[in-house]
Amino acid sequence: MSVLRTNGLSTEYERTGTGTPIVLVHGGWMSADMWEPQVDFLADRYRVLTYDIRGHGRTGGTDEPTYSIDRFVDDLRALVERLSLDRPVLCGLSLGGMIAQTYAHRYPDAVRGLVLAGSMQSFPPLPITRLQQEILFPRSALYPSMYAIGARSYFRLLLQGIRFARGGRPWLTLDDDVRRYAMRDVGRLAPGEFVKIFDAMYDFDTRDGLAITVPTLVLTGDHEAAPVVAQGDRLAETIENASRATVPNAGHLSNLDNPEAFNRALDRFLADLDDSSLYG
Repeated sequence: MSVLRTNGLSTEYERTGTGTPIVLVHGGWMSADMWEPQVDFLADRYRVLTYDIRGHGRTGGTDEPTYSIDRFVDDLRALVERLSLDRPVLCGLSLGGMIAQTYAHRYPDAVRGLVLAGSMQSFPPLPITRLQQEILFPRSALYPSMYAIGARSYFRLLLQGIRFARGGRPWLTLDDDVRRYAMRDVGRLAPGEFVKIFDAMYDFDTRDGLAITVPTLVLTGDHEAAPVVAQGDRLAETIENASRATVPNAGHLSNLDNPEAFNRALDRFLADLDDSSLYG
């Protein structure tokens, strides 16, 4: 991977291929490694950029006391400009989808298309008000546990809680190897970085709608949690030019659970974008 310094941050990134630029934005507490099946699939036809978001992976943590989705968007914007990527397609999963949504809202003329996988409008993705969120999931109660037991153990407890709520059905992934990868990446995070990333997602709320006008594909796995599916449906309804697709045999990390189906859906969307640019 290469390193580029912007916004006081040394971002680890990898660029491969030629053609229309596509930026793949990874999920929370993960890393750019999660996009390997998509990079392999796309790099012979597209210019693909992956990078580790501030606080994650090889980019690592910073001394900043807090993070926000807007801060992550600022980082992405600086990276795109420094690398001279002209109107890239943004593909984000989970946290990456939060970043991609916000980027497309803020810079509508700088995005060619948008893919939102396992994406949410709020975190947690429940039909509750912000006040109810603070009462039911108070940060003052959550964060001491995160610091006390560490990122890996807290993430494991989080997954166990979601699985219990789903009657024993897995959510994050259906594949043991993918689960081990996710736990490995989360386990590399210092507790403070885990908390700051959690905090950025916790403050995210676009349920009032964002002004997104670029062609958009909203994807969810068929084993995705119902609240995430519901928010994906609302994204597809509220975004002016959106289509909806389901990745079979896949959980939240749908690009890893079923990369072939994910890649087919992505390929169809990109082909339609290419056609519209030629004939539209």
